[in-house]
Amino acid sequence: MSKARPTRTTNPIHFEDLDPKRFEDLVRELIYDFRDWQTIEATGRGGDDDGFDIRAYERATTTTIDDDGDEVVRPMDGNAWMIQCKREKAIPPSKIKKILEDIAPDNPPYGYILAAATNFSKKAYDTFRDELTKLGVLEFYLWGNATLETELHQPKNDRILFTFFGISNVRRRRSRATEIRSEVTNKNRVMRVLGDSPAHSWILVRDSKDRHYPYEFEYADFDERPRWKDFEVVELHPRGVIVLMKRCYAYFDESEKTFDLAEPPIVLRNPYDRTHDTERDREKREKLGLVMDYWERLPQKNQAMFHLNGIIRYEDMLVIDEKGDGWNEVPHIFVDFVDGSPVSGTLAYLEKGERQIGLDGFSREAVFPKSFPEPEFGKIYDEEGLALPEGFCEQYVNFRGGDLDKLFDVDGRFAHLKPSDVAVVRFGQKDDRFVQITHRYELSGYDLLRDHPQMVWQVKQHIGRDPLADDVIQILECRNCYKHQWEGKR
Repeated sequence: MSKARPTRTTNPIHFEDLDPKRFEDLVRELIYDFRDWQTIEATGRGGDDDGFDIRAYERATTTTIDDDGDEVVRPMDGNAWMIQCKREKAIPPSKIKKILEDIAPDNPPYGYILAAATNFSKKAYDTFRDELTKLGVLEFYLWGNATLETELHQPKNDRILFTFFGISNVRRRRSRATEIRSEVTNKNRVMRVLGDSPAHSWILVRDSKDRHYPYEFEYADFDERPRWKDFEVVELHPRGVIVLMKRCYAYFDESEKTFDLAEPPIVLRNPYDRTHDTERDREKREKLGLVMDYWERLPQKNQAMFHLNGIIRYEDMLVIDEKGDGWNEVPHIFVDFVDGSPVSGTLAYLEKGERQIGLDGFSREAVFPKSFPEPEFGKIYDEEGLALPEGFCEQYVNFRGGDLDKLFDVDGRFAHLKPSDVAVVRFGQKDDRFVQITHRYELSGYDLLRDHPQMVWQVKQHIGRDPLADDVIQILECRNCYKHQWEGKR
């Protein structure tokens, strides 16, 4: 589908906007779960911090020997840590050296953390490591923007993230859970309304902003930007309802990768809609009849149907009215229309028999005229029936043989028939059936047997024997037609 939607992302956290003391408070909150602490002291808050902002002691119980040789347990002893907080946008390696001068070389702490509202370079990390190793500090950590953000986005720290920045991932997840529940509810309701086989059912999609339904005349631009529209359902997709937006007669050349489509599109009539203008529908059908006549005269290999499908996502459905109303007795689905359309994505393709042909790599080249001519009929051969085997004529005239779309000739029996001519298929006293020749070409028996095995049985039915490799087969493409189409025009 087209119309891809933008991805939702979280913006960077602006640590530099915090007051320096609040930045210290933030770091102190984050280190609570970093170790099993005996105490954490906010030394920077008092103003006389001896060069560091936070002092902490890791919980540990040590045993020493006193002067009398007795063991003494010291539960309050533990590893000392210094935590320095710098709310600065840039800290180069030279400034790191300056900061670390606050550490007494003769009494270094066990551990050291420098937290700053900046991103550190590789050289800054190397300087930090080298200087603290020289001082004899055993554990040390350099926390920049990336580390602080990672810590804040941990579920355990969601309370801290909300306290300092008003952001809550938990609340966002709860909001997303609400969206998912709404989407699932809509999906289940649509499946219940449309049933297990929704294809060819109808829905009316309405713009939630509209207040004038069902009166189209309230909008001067309704034809260009409809506020409600009925759609034939194609299928239910995991993300929404696929609807047919447009279907047209089409031409395509698979070898040249070209296509064209004919306007107007095929009229899609919602049988449950009582608001249609029957006179306008009749005019559309008459125009469409000319289009179909032109299309049926194309070579059958070039005939296709153009489809444009759209998706109405479950997540975009605001209200689902399962019963509709007396003017349009189909389910009504309310969504926000964008540029006069309720769909969030479209897919165009050609349909040729059972095949669906994507249009990637195809280019559109004009084949259909802007205005279509009236149907033409050549010579009418209605005195003598086509020279076809009797059994075949019986099946066709009795409507047991389906539509007749090709005639096959190897001995010249159909040499007199040209495109637009009409011939009759006759059997006994039954009503005659007529076909009109639309296109004529020849094919060698060798090519038929090699490339068109599905056609061999049809050829055998018409010529009364198996086709041979050295045959030259005349193929006359045709369509059904009726007397009333040419009577008065001969």
